[in-house]
Amino acid sequence: MAASPSSNTTSPGRPRRNQAERSAATRQALLDAALECLVEDGYANTTTARVAERAGVSRGAHLHHFQTRDALLAAAADHLTKRRGEQLLAAADALPPGHDRVARGLDLLWSSYANPLYQATLDLWTHARTDAELREHLIPIERRLDRQTMELARHLFPEAASRPDFERLVELALATIRGLVVLDTLHADNARARKQWAAARAQLVALFDAAS
Repeated sequence: MAASPSSNTTSPGRPRRNQAERSAATRQALLDAALECLVEDGYANTTTARVAERAGVSRGAHLHHFQTRDALLAAAADHLTKRRGEQLLAAADALPPGHDRVARGLDLLWSSYANPLYQATLDLWTHARTDAELREHLIPIERRLDRQTMELARHLFPEAASRPDFERLVELALATIRGLVVLDTLHADNARARKQWAAARAQLVALFDAAS
């Protein structure tokens, strides 16, 4: 009599995932769903139940990974920060040298803020102003983001990076970008911000060129 198939047997070419892999996949689904909810629904409407439903997991699975909504959303923001850093560093390394590098580098920074994901995280940061638990989660992420952005800037603007005022120039560029993006908080197309960015970028390019 032939032996019955083992419960660990899988179809050819599709090996069964182990427990650690399944857990990692569930966690990733929750983080992605949390970011999607933040973008589409905003912080106030991003509930743990809604995230679990979007991720296609049970409430129990959600609670196994994240005990509170704030812990989940902070982890999603941290996940986004890491992914952003990897993508931007790769894009920075791909930029060609030459006269237009500073302008292209500034445009790359601009694109990392002028998008729905930044507006969603801005919503998260705004609520943290009066939410001590959420703020405690987000402060270390903000510090990592600042370090990450400064590292990126050194890749983007190598000729200016050795100047003593380099960090102040980068901070000015970031303040300009963030300020313009906030102008369009109520407008999804970022049209007003894009229109002003062209003039602001030209002035920033002049400052970076003068420092190099």
